[in-house]
Amino acid sequence: MKVLSNWRSVRLWESVYERDLRRRHSLRAYGILIGIVTLLLMWGVAEMVRRLGTHSLAVRYVFTLGVGYIAYLLILRWWAQRLVEGRRDADFDLPDAGGGLDTDTGYAALARADGTGLGDLPGGSLDLASAADGELIVVPVIAIFLIGIAVVLGAGWLVMLFFGSDVLLAVTLEIAFSYVAARATVRLARAGWLSAAVKLTWKPLLGAVICAVVLGAAIDVFLPAAATLPQAVRMILGR
Repeated sequence: MKVLSNWRSVRLWESVYERDLRRRHSLRAYGILIGIVTLLLMWGVAEMVRRLGTHSLAVRYVFTLGVGYIAYLLILRWWAQRLVEGRRDADFDLPDAGGGLDTDTGYAALARADGTGLGDLPGGSLDLASAADGELIVVPVIAIFLIGIAVVLGAGWLVMLFFGSDVLLAVTLEIAFSYVAARATVRLARAGWLSAAVKLTWKPLLGAVICAVVLGAAIDVFLPAAATLPQAVRMILGR
């Protein structure tokens, strides 16, 4: 019963802290800003890799997504730290657990990734280059279908991955709990900020990676002359 009482106290503290965060901050706007910064960074990485001579779009997309995801986690951690430091004037008391509590509760309350905004797979340079004059490009229908599906699904996965506010909330709560637990000597099993962030983002990341590989491979095979996604689209439209 003591373990249950302590855990209920923690859940009550989380509810109060969450309501206060939502009242003081626009978490959805913060999520959009974090997503925009991450996508701009990914665009820069994709352009750098292209200039270094990596011609395979599939390889470039996967590498760019990997770098972008790591950067996203670091930005998320920094942003959540700022939110916690701006709220540390409020003292939420937690009961003393009286030693170690053998409980395997973890953190799984916010297991969804709600996002808003518009995203797109990094296409490297935004320069639109057309095919050589007089060149006739024949692209199979299956290639156009694969490219279209990969772009649409990939954009959706990126929106869920980088523009969600729930991930920022979960990370902020984990960091805040670490401060409170240190003061109150509460020992509850927690996943930690990194585990909470990965738990909420690994599925969108996997979907984005799959779409990136399909998109890059389709362009590499059917439009080998295209160096970027905008160029591939321009070639398909015959411009």
